[in-house]
Amino acid sequence: MIIDSKGNKWYKGNLHMHTTSSDGARTPAEAMRIYKDKGYDFIALTDHWHVNEPDEYEGMLVLSGVEYDLTRDECYHIVGYGLREDPRLEREAEPQQMIDAIKSAGGVATLAHPAWSLQRPDKMVQLKGVDCTEIYNSVSGYPFSARPYSGTLIDVATTMGFRAVLTSTDDTHYYGEDAGRGIVYVKATELSRDAIISGILKGDVVPTNGPFIEWELRGSRFAVTVPDGCRYVQFFTNKYYSPQTTATGGTVREAYFDVDPKVTFIRAEAVGFDGLTAYTQYIYF
Repeated sequence: MIIDSKGNKWYKGNLHMHTTSSDGARTPAEAMRIYKDKGYDFIALTDHWHVNEPDEYEGMLVLSGVEYDLTRDECYHIVGYGLREDPRLEREAEPQQMIDAIKSAGGVATLAHPAWSLQRPDKMVQLKGVDCTEIYNSVSGYPFSARPYSGTLIDVATTMGFRAVLTSTDDTHYYGEDAGRGIVYVKATELSRDAIISGILKGDVVPTNGPFIEWELRGSRFAVTVPDGCRYVQFFTNKYYSPQTTATGGTVREAYFDVDPKVTFIRAEAVGFDGLTAYTQYIYF
């Protein structure tokens, strides 16, 4: 857990991982132990087509979870967590049916690793009820695969009307380099299912594989703070270019972007000296 500059509590979690209940290399008990030892406050076990029950492991909250997937002409992976019941989906379900079923069961619906899945922005916009999408996915990167970062794709979809809370996850399968890189910090008053899910749905989420980051809108100024400092901060908007895009020089702890009337959305990334990155959420105008 991290306490920010205003005294808010941010709990550390992983919202996408697999066990021997589907195609993961560790049992649920082993997986829980690994993440407990890494200092996580909560996780979600999200096996393919297997709904895991909520649990608790030595003070670590374990959310119920599942991942539905469809690979025919296109690839869709829809993750659900915080479910209150089993959606009981059939294997022939379409992506929108997966999302609807997760929401009906009281869960959070996430469009997983859109870049890895080669999602099309025009198709992303057509999906209704998506709560979150993964800007970073550990197992989609080296040495297991490619395209772990989905930020550019999500930016394009956002210009077309797509809206979702950003998350960073491990999608752990092998419990090697894919474990402990994708992190979300969720602001909540307590470590409970309801508080964590509420924080996620409100967008009180810091997705990261490195530093912690804070941000706020001060009038028309988007302000970013990196308490431990970083190499540089970059801002992402709907504009093709802005002289304010990059803040760098020495150790950067604060960066600002003055929003003009042509900006319809903004987000930022803080890149550490080790190359690890923290992401803000989108702010829409």
